Order: sequence, then structure tokens, then C-alpha cells
Amino acid sequence: MQFKSLTLIALLIAAPAYARHDHTPHHAHVHGVAKLDVAVDGGTLNLRLESPLEGLLGFERVPRNDRERAAVAEMRNKLGDAGKLFVPTTAAQCTLKSVQIEAPALDAKSASANPEHADLDADFLFTCAQPSKLTGVDVRLFQVFPNMRRIDARVVSGKGQKATRLSTKMRFLSW
Repeated sequence: MQFKSLTLIALLIAAPAYARHDHTPHHAHVHGVAKLDVAVDGGTLNLRLESPLEGLLGFERVPRNDRERAAVAEMRNKLGDAGKLFVPTTAAQCTLKSVQIEAPALDAKSASANPEHADLDADFLFTCAQPSKLTGVDVRLFQVFPNMRRIDARVVSGKGQKATRLSTKMRFLSW
């Protein structure tokens, strides 16, 4: 059992660095499709969301007017309130501890070379008082971001690994 825990911790440490580096020559950028990586280790629940900005905002570039700047601020506020977007099993008594959002294309000073096709990466950390009761998370991104059509999710936990596809009709991710 200790070996599984150490392996999971190693994956948790390596996953963010690995996820930020695109290992494929042609990274798939599909509007309305996001990736969600979930790592469960004891009382810690880590979620990493990667999504084209179009699915969250309706555009993928530096905002050009007040309406677009307001949309960016609203998106950041919604993502910052991740406890409403990701709802872990209630009995696990999980609390959102941190949110980190990276979207360089939204900043005119660091916009990417391809400003019309940009992504957002966000990391969410929860801690759970009753980790043995943590069996899944209700992913509510579809209700908050209507341009999002599908989420390809991967889970690593003490129970193993799992991959599934979430949609408006199937939004609960269990492990």
C-alpha cells in the first residue's frame, strides 16, 4: 500500500510539469472540448483543466473592447469560485484551497504567436476531511460555460487509473 501512495505522489509532482509541455508535434485544439486531469491522493484532490479559450469565452485572443474585457473578468471569477464548478462527493467534506489560472493570450504583453487559437490552463486544489468517502466529483462546467461540449477526463487515484468522456448528459466523474 505504501508503494501505491509513493507512486501516486510521484505522479502528482510530475503531472503539472508534464502537462504544461506539449509532447505531440501537433497539439489538438478543438473548440468546445476540454481536458481534465484528476489526481486523488488521500485527502488531496487535484484537478487540472486545459481548454481552448473559445469554450470558456467565445473568443481566443486579447480582449478588444469593454464587453470582451468584462467577459474575461467574469470567466476568471467563475473559475476562481471552483467549488461551484467542481463538487466533490459531499460526504468527503472537501474544501477548495487554491486556484491557479494561466491564459497568456488574454494579456497583450505575453500573447502567443497564434492569438486566434489560445488555451487556458487552470489548477484547482481541494483538501478533504473524510478522504475515504471521496468517490467522485460533479463537473458543472457545462452549465456555467455553454460553449463547452465535451470534457475528456483522466483520473489517477489509489484505486487505479481511469479515462472517461464527460458531457452535458454525463457530468459525474467517479473513481
